[in-house]
Amino acid sequence: MLSEVLTLGDKIDIKPLDRSGKPVHNARTFVSQLIDFVDFDVINIAAPIVHSKALILPAGENFNLCFYSAKGLYQCKSVVLSNHKENNTIVSMVRITTNLEKVQRRQYFRLECIHDIEYRVITKEEEILERKLKTEDFRNTDERAECRKRLNQFDKEWLRAAITDISGGGARFNSALQHSQGDKVRIKFVFLSGNETKRLLLGADIISSNRILNRTDAYENRVEFKDIMQKDREDLIKYIFEQERKRRKKENN
Repeated sequence: MLSEVLTLGDKIDIKPLDRSGKPVHNARTFVSQLIDFVDFDVINIAAPIVHSKALILPAGENFNLCFYSAKGLYQCKSVVLSNHKENNTIVSMVRITTNLEKVQRRQYFRLECIHDIEYRVITKEEEILERKLKTEDFRNTDERAECRKRLNQFDKEWLRAAITDISGGGARFNSALQHSQGDKVRIKFVFLSGNETKRLLLGADIISSNRILNRTDAYENRVEFKDIMQKDREDLIKYIFEQERKRRKKENN
């Protein structure tokens, strides 16, 4: 069922389809929101807002819908059944005409923001020690204690940085150091979701690290999250869409 994957309030990207079911070339993408589940294959969505006015989707027209849900990014085709008004909001009733298809992680919605973080590079030595600790590959308890002591020393060496955008699949952050492609890092990301403070420890790989134009003391680093727990990813995506909804609400007001 749709409700097992989607949640009320999920952001939706809407793209027009031609009569053959293909995206209309150079057509604009509209932004909507899931309002209600009507039937097993029928939903209500908010009319997109364009230049501060509601855009009514014509009944009978076909659109591709892309849902940004806590479980990932899903898309499907749809047809508009009708339009009506609910609490001063124009609502379109649409029928889902294809199965929900999960979209690749690289296409996660990306939130532009400024958010302070801490991070550190994971060295080869630390990787080896963590592997030894995980497999209990020690000759005696003293060797095990020495391993833990050394790992604790690594855990004190955190650097400050600022995230400039983030998604469920990766992030971009500015720091005072340049790193090498393929470097492994850990990121401490603390944020408020609802009324609850979330603290995530995210593993990531450096994809690129480049000096910021006209700056000699700052570098832009792009990272891809690795081995992230599903619950952490869901919390992260939920936070991203909470912030996007707040931004859209502020813009509309």
